[in-house]
Amino acid sequence: MERMGPAEDRPAPVPHLADLLREDEWQFAPELRANVPGAPGFAHHPLRRRIIYGATSLIVGLTCGFSNALLSANLPYLRGSLGLETYEIAWLPTVYLIMNCLGGGLLFKYRQQYGARSFAITFLLIQLAIIGAHLFVRELASVIIVRAASGIAATALTTLCIFYMLQAFPLEHRTRAMVLGVSIPQLGIPLARLLPLDELVLNKWDGLFLLEFGLSAISLACVLAFRLPPSHKEKVFEYRDFVSMAFYGIAVACFGAAMGMGPYLWWWDHHWIGWCLAASIPFFAISSTLELNRKVPLIDIRWLTAADLLRLAFVLIVTRMVLSEQATGAIGFLRQFGLLNENFFDLSLVIAICAFAGPVFAAALIKPDRIPAMIMVALLLVAMGSYLDSYSSNLTRAPQFYLTQGLIAFSTTFFLGPALLYGVTRVLTDGGQKLSSFVIMFSITQSMGSLVGNALVQSKRQAEAVQAL
Repeated sequence: MERMGPAEDRPAPVPHLADLLREDEWQFAPELRANVPGAPGFAHHPLRRRIIYGATSLIVGLTCGFSNALLSANLPYLRGSLGLETYEIAWLPTVYLIMNCLGGGLLFKYRQQYGARSFAITFLLIQLAIIGAHLFVRELASVIIVRAASGIAATALTTLCIFYMLQAFPLEHRTRAMVLGVSIPQLGIPLARLLPLDELVLNKWDGLFLLEFGLSAISLACVLAFRLPPSHKEKVFEYRDFVSMAFYGIAVACFGAAMGMGPYLWWWDHHWIGWCLAASIPFFAISSTLELNRKVPLIDIRWLTAADLLRLAFVLIVTRMVLSEQATGAIGFLRQFGLLNENFFDLSLVIAICAFAGPVFAAALIKPDRIPAMIMVALLLVAMGSYLDSYSSNLTRAPQFYLTQGLIAFSTTFFLGPALLYGVTRVLTDGGQKLSSFVIMFSITQSMGSLVGNALVQSKRQAEAVQAL
């Protein structure tokens, strides 16, 4: 990348961080330009600026992960403190995952047309305003709105985490940077269980929302202070995007609400659960039909139904379903004996250490020809840990879970980066035009896979509880 100037034969001086504010002064060599609109180009940064970008990526990524992790890790305690029923508190993670899934569609095009920075600033400001309002209202409805805003903002923060991490590494190591960037938000749950409850329960759990508010404010300050290199933008919105995404959004909302609430209200005790499941099918079909008849579809159904992408989608959704066991299986198992987070702090610490090790090993080992083998290793480790946990009994305690849950935590963060990189490589091979389709596929497999996995585990637990009675 070179600065504009009259002396073309003179080497370009290294710009200061403030120079990034003047986007019109930058020109990118063809090999340094981003392949898709809305993504920043690759610059030759000095070490100091790379460190700043890496730290910003870590802050933004952990804020994204903590947004949902703090609530999910303390959901049983939050329910009792607020005096809510189990099915009422279950709406919070459900709404978050639904909105997180929807954030990959039209908001992806928003980023291409207006830039990732504008996208992040807009939704971080909305999230801060809603959290601030909730501290005065303190109603279930306001908490649900906070979760919805957090779910949408998380899509922006995840993208920014990857973009900032890409700037922290030299161009030849961008695959390693992508693996680290996509894995950082996954560290939220292990870290959230390490936080003491005393500060979070302040004034009916205001401490939890104040912490989320503070992290979001710090992320907003970092995004405003440390700008990414400029990106080229294009006008990509079409009116048909809003029509097809409206049907897609209704389908996701219906399916997600049914999956999220079915285990708690029980599947055939409430008619609306069945109606939502049934309604999601025609809405998905209408959205797909509209996209099939477009020249430049938002979701390219024909491309997504290629054999290798169908295999990838199947692996992603099944893996996410299996990995939901850690949050609702082993930890829920220990809580049945009346244990609190601090009672299995040592187990949470082991899980956190293994979760941190996952992306480090993945980044060190990643190569295009190794990606399928790395994904298979991650799945085998999950299978091994789950099989050993199947021998758990009422005599099993936290130390017996060190090895198995450590394996699963390591596999979670080890798996995600190579899986995403495989899909992105496939997109770039086809010219980069199908990125929105892959983003939507990736977000729906992760969000809906989590909901389906949680629904299976919770339904099994509810059925066992009924049989025990």
